[in-house]
Amino acid sequence: MEIEGLNPQLTDMVLRGQLSGAKIAQLLRLKEFVDSYATRNYVSDEELQSLLDRFGVEPDIITWGDYFQTEVASLHFNLNDKDFATIVDTIRFDLISAIKIFDCKPSAFFDECENEGRAAYGIPREAWTQLHEEQAHLYILSRYFRELGLRREAVSATDEDWFQGFLGQTRDATG
Repeated sequence: MEIEGLNPQLTDMVLRGQLSGAKIAQLLRLKEFVDSYATRNYVSDEELQSLLDRFGVEPDIITWGDYFQTEVASLHFNLNDKDFATIVDTIRFDLISAIKIFDCKPSAFFDECENEGRAAYGIPREAWTQLHEEQAHLYILSRYFRELGLRREAVSATDEDWFQGFLGQTRDATG
């Protein structure tokens, strides 16, 4: 059973009933928006050609959309549909946030965020302060920005409206 747009690595999960229709729809949406934002693939063209030459087949995970789709499905399949959708929305929010924070920033800004993030990860998690949480999150967002090749042009007016709505919901939920 193959579902167009769903990574073949997830077929067994579908057959075992681990992914509801709602989760599959979220995973299709996840791949679509991640791939629309990313200007780079998870596997570079050179790596892909090397794998083809060596094994005669392409891997199932080539794009960042493939990567996020399989990771979210594998790690969060046991959540209810609502919480699963929240994970997907949070990834979308984080990618847009990464663009808003890091677009047109000098390399020194990236270096500072990455150094502070690495330092936070060097501290046991139970000892983290709110500042450590923020530093670690900025580090993750900086990695998304650089590794996916995120660009402001990828954020449509619809994406911006969605982002502002999600931001408002988050503020309302946290007070």
